[in-house]
Amino acid sequence: MTWEPLPGTRDTTRDLGSVLGSLHRTLGLARPDALASLQEHWPSLLGTELAGRCRLESLRHETLVVAVEDPAIAEHLRWSSREVVEAANAVCGGEVVRELQVRIRTRRG
Repeated sequence: MTWEPLPGTRDTTRDLGSVLGSLHRTLGLARPDALASLQEHWPSLLGTELAGRCRLESLRHETLVVAVEDPAIAEHLRWSSREVVEAANAVCGGEVVRELQVRIRTRRG
């Protein structure tokens, strides 16, 4: 017995962009270009000195996750989270980020 799709559901012409868009929404991932834009503009987003001490970890479910080593920098980012979110959305050209989450991590290696 072989599997056959229901009548009318044989549409195999979906383009890769719509499939990836659906996958990103399902998994809560941001658009790939949004993450690349944030990475590219990281120094201008946070300022050169601060950006060098922070790492962009991820962008999921409209939450921008930033890793830092220094608790003082983490606190500074938490206090200025609204400005960072606004700057990130300006870089991405739309409302991609709604929340900033700062994690304190130590570098290994």
